[in-house]
Amino acid sequence: MADALSEAQTLYRKSLQALEDQRAQIEEDLEFSDPADPKQWTDRELRQRERDPGGSRPCLVLDQLGQYIANVAGQVENSPPALHAIPVDGGADKKVAEQLDGHFRHIEHASRAANHYQRAYTSSARCGVGYLLARPTMVNAGLRYMEPRIDSEGDPLRVVFDPWSVALDGDDATFGYLLTPMSMREFKRQFPGKDPVSFGAEDRKLLRDDRESVLTAEAWTMEDKKTNHIVFLNQRQDEVCLTEDDFWQAHQRGEVLQVLRNYMETTRSVWWRRMSGADVLETSTGPDGKEAPFPADRIGIVPMYGYVSFLNGRMKYCGIARRAREGQRNYNYHASEIRAYMGTAPKAPWIVPVRAIRGFEQLWDKASTEQRAYLPYNDLDETGAIQMPQRPSIAVNLQNHMAGLEQAKQDIQAAIGMYQANLGAPSNETSGVAIEQRKQQGEASVAHFQSHGSASIAQVGKLCMQMVCKLMDTKRRMRVLGFDGSSSAVTLDPKQSSPAVQTEDGLSINPNIGTYDVRVVVGAAYSTQRQQAQEAFSQMMQSNPALGVAIAPLWAQVLDVPHADKLAQVLTAMAPPQVQAILKPEGEDDGAPDAGALAGQLQQMQQALQEAIQHARDAQAEADQAHQAIEQMQADQEAKERELEIKQYDAETKRLQVTGANEAQVQAIVQNLMVEMGVQSPAEGEPQTYEMQQFPAGAPEQPEEPAEPDPHEEEERQRSEQQAARLDAVLQGQSVVAEKLDRVASLLAKPRVRLPIRDGNGDLQKVVEMIDDREDE
Repeated sequence: MADALSEAQTLYRKSLQALEDQRAQIEEDLEFSDPADPKQWTDRELRQRERDPGGSRPCLVLDQLGQYIANVAGQVENSPPALHAIPVDGGADKKVAEQLDGHFRHIEHASRAANHYQRAYTSSARCGVGYLLARPTMVNAGLRYMEPRIDSEGDPLRVVFDPWSVALDGDDATFGYLLTPMSMREFKRQFPGKDPVSFGAEDRKLLRDDRESVLTAEAWTMEDKKTNHIVFLNQRQDEVCLTEDDFWQAHQRGEVLQVLRNYMETTRSVWWRRMSGADVLETSTGPDGKEAPFPADRIGIVPMYGYVSFLNGRMKYCGIARRAREGQRNYNYHASEIRAYMGTAPKAPWIVPVRAIRGFEQLWDKASTEQRAYLPYNDLDETGAIQMPQRPSIAVNLQNHMAGLEQAKQDIQAAIGMYQANLGAPSNETSGVAIEQRKQQGEASVAHFQSHGSASIAQVGKLCMQMVCKLMDTKRRMRVLGFDGSSSAVTLDPKQSSPAVQTEDGLSINPNIGTYDVRVVVGAAYSTQRQQAQEAFSQMMQSNPALGVAIAPLWAQVLDVPHADKLAQVLTAMAPPQVQAILKPEGEDDGAPDAGALAGQLQQMQQALQEAIQHARDAQAEADQAHQAIEQMQADQEAKERELEIKQYDAETKRLQVTGANEAQVQAIVQNLMVEMGVQSPAEGEPQTYEMQQFPAGAPEQPEEPAEPDPHEEEERQRSEQQAARLDAVLQGQSVVAEKLDRVASLLAKPRVRLPIRDGNGDLQKVVEMIDDREDE
């Protein structure tokens, strides 16, 4: 650590020597363009005007540069820059890049990056350089979660940047220092037991001014290291090159890697340290809290330059103040002289021969500030008459200074390349096209500010990209912001083998697979875009009322009024189905029910219910008819059976009469016949069951004569059998109808599903509604 401290201080002093002239000009520019107290008169000019023999003369400062500086810095608010991730190689995924975009918006929002961008732009416009910073910050100490944050430095003299760097975004810088003065009390609180010595102080003394403070320095230093690199084919058969450590990490994740070759390469690692003049106070650490290199391959200081030039291999830069310095001083001089003439009269100088006021110099020195009854002068000398003193017209002098004032203003505008029309002042242009062209000309003259600023912000984005991949080494939920400011989260899993995987919890990404770069997109602010979209939609609906129904939902979405979202939903429900399909594409599940779809489903269910009720009524009518037919057939069958019983009884009676059976035998025969026919004779109290009686043992058996078949009885028997068969068929049909009624009722109670029918290209042809029978299966 002692070696690192001594090397850092030695390199710091060498850098101060190399940047001495440049830093002196930066200090002068900052004082000249200070909006609170601009120092635009030199000390020599101030002394001369204050000690003027004719009296103290005014030294006005009418700053004209602030409006041009504010115009350059205000471009950030009109067209705010935004970081966007782009996939570079085949291993990168577009979905991952979109999620990284949302995380960049979260980083910019959490860092208040818009304020830092504007401060860097303002500094570059004032003195030629501003500085942005990118650091890892602990966002959850308990879980050791770290995220990158964006910062800036308002005072460029507190930054000592690599004087050998010539890249416009500082990408080639190998070291840099950020100086921070701390009060004695704060230093002892943060670093107890450390010697309060300012960084870079050779005499090891405190920095004493109005406030006693200790100067500490954040130092970024780049160190070289040789590492083994492996070239391999990934699962997509793309050639990928990784360091040996990264290669084995990919191998442990289960990726299929086919090694092609390896080679040694010199890589650079960056170390961050906070130092005082006596100790190394802090060192960069990883998420695990252990000492580790800075989580990026470039230093965390990023310069933002203004006007840039190169001479003898070195970069020189300046801002608006230095280019317009002389014009601003001339403007202040003429404005001060006009003020002097507009004060106490007379103010015009006397034109006097030197010989005429010899001996009266003290009186004539104050001739413009004091009113006297007379001013004596010498009218004669040894050569003869002397010309009488004269005073020119005051109006002529005022006109001269007024002309000089206008000329100084034109000199300022010419030095910068911006004119009053660019600041909104009225000009000779009357048409909108001419005004827009003049505006574009003025913006083109300072376009390098925006170009250099975009390059610097892109460098900050690259640092943030590297920090995201290195700091998020465990599975976690990563915050993302939508373009409209809506907040959500996505799972980041550095151990998964695919760059993007859809899981039950949503999308899971791994930004370590593949390579991603960063670009800066400059455009109008979101509120401005909403206003422009609202005006465009309004004009389209007014020019073509037929498009009003289709455009109205989009118009409502960009309104800045209460319940605009509800209005958009109402107008969407009233839009044609084609417009609804566009506004709510297939696969989108926003959790809100579709009123049109619900109405259609309700109508279909009502139709199905009416059809089912009609089928049930028809089935009930058929069942009633079947019941009536069955009852009629049963009645007919009972009548036939009684008729057959009577005929059988008569036949048996006749047979007994023929055979001569006695009364007991007849009674037994009748009882047996009734038992066979299922007929019971009533008795007193309760029914009596008849049993078959046997003839007495002594009774002679009479041979039975075969009865002749009766054709009428055979015909009736066949008819009875046919009626019984028809009755069985009716009963079976009634059972089938009852089963179908039960099936219809159960189907009406079951849920329904809608299945999309697609063609070979995957386009939706129609939607079929079916009953969900998965529970039955």
